[in-house]
Amino acid sequence: MKSKKSLLFSCLFLLIAFTNANSQSRYFTRNGKVVFNATSPSSPEKIEASNDKATSILDVSSGQLEFALLMKAFIFEKALMEEHFNENYVESDKFPKASFKGAIKESRRSELYKRRNLQCQKFPGS
Repeated sequence: MKSKKSLLFSCLFLLIAFTNANSQSRYFTRNGKVVFNATSPSSPEKIEASNDKATSILDVSSGQLEFALLMKAFIFEKALMEEHFNENYVESDKFPKASFKGAIKESRRSELYKRRNLQCQKFPGS
């Protein structure tokens, strides 16, 4: 009976250790920030917006990156710009969500490993 408990404990310990070692390369956030600037040299004023409610997952080891955001969460300096953006340009009622799936090149991934300054949560269960 004692050996079964110690075997079970050992297996559980290895499983937890493996899970923790594996999860070091996956990061998740629900408050990612996306900023865009559409100002041109001929623009009479600054056209910028930000959205700090993007959800994102990054797997540093494979370079896979995914994020999604609601288009109506972009905040502009002027309410009229925000209204025109949502109604005339991106048609937020018709296309409420934007998403991206891609990968970071191998050469750029090594920089992420060196920095390790990712301000995200570790992805649970990976």
